[in-house]
Amino acid sequence: MLRKIVFVTLMLSAALAAIPVNADSSAEFAVLALPADLVQSLSAGADALAKDDLAGYQKVLPDILAATEQTTGAVRATLLPLSRQLQPGKKIPSSLQTARKGFEPFSNAAANFVAAQPPDKRQAKVFECPMSPVLTLGRWIQKDNPKLLNPFFGSQMLTCGKEVK
Repeated sequence: MLRKIVFVTLMLSAALAAIPVNADSSAEFAVLALPADLVQSLSAGADALAKDDLAGYQKVLPDILAATEQTTGAVRATLLPLSRQLQPGKKIPSSLQTARKGFEPFSNAAANFVAAQPPDKRQAKVFECPMSPVLTLGRWIQKDNPKLLNPFFGSQMLTCGKEVK
């Protein structure tokens, strides 16, 4: 598991390193932007987990997986392998703990793509928790809710974290 996380982090770092430092054009950043349906479904998944709503997460999980299948380039190379953790053994998670364990690495990688966008071009807000259970520092995106809602702990630590500026 740790090897996969390191591998994905290295791939993401390489993809982000390809972006010119003085890039002014949003077209250069658009290459690494997430599809709108992935942003929406991932945000809905984070919201359901933050509310300890396993049924809500299970309902949106197929949308996350379908949107991931439609990605291309560095986004696809990074997220597709991690999407397998969303459904361990190709089964829909049957507990919040299992759902959160698979969601965190995927969410973190996706949120890093959003965070790489210029702040005024981001598709959603990016938040991070310094105590996430799988990665220690886990990120997630929220599109429709401006208030921080931690999906990694839900009601146990709902407001743990900060916005990534």
